[in-house]
Amino acid sequence: MDTNKKKIMVVEDDEHISKVYEIKFAKEGIDVSLARDGEEAIVKITAEKPDVILLDLMIPKKDGFGVLEEIKKNPELANIPVIILSNLGQKTDQDRALALGANEYLVKVDYSIQDVINKAMGYLG
Repeated sequence: MDTNKKKIMVVEDDEHISKVYEIKFAKEGIDVSLARDGEEAIVKITAEKPDVILLDLMIPKKDGFGVLEEIKKNPELANIPVIILSNLGQKTDQDRALALGANEYLVKVDYSIQDVINKAMGYLG
């Protein structure tokens, strides 16, 4: 495996959406790791230390807010950019996620998949 290859973690419980992101990022030459719930996400993020995390808020076992909080409290993970990708569009949810340390908050219906890919690629340098 190319250790210089950039890696993105997609934390999303919708299998179809995850697969689409996996395919699109792979076409860009980015390694993709998928997690379907918050507990799996924490384990994988801690082990793999991806370069960017796309994080849905409404996921099983531990919601995205809990995952974000845990990432940002861990000094080894705190600097990983986190892009929230959620259907929760209320300002209170957005403010909460940004206060917890999210770099961006994207409401799914407002962005195409390509828009999200482009945003994430911007963090990969």
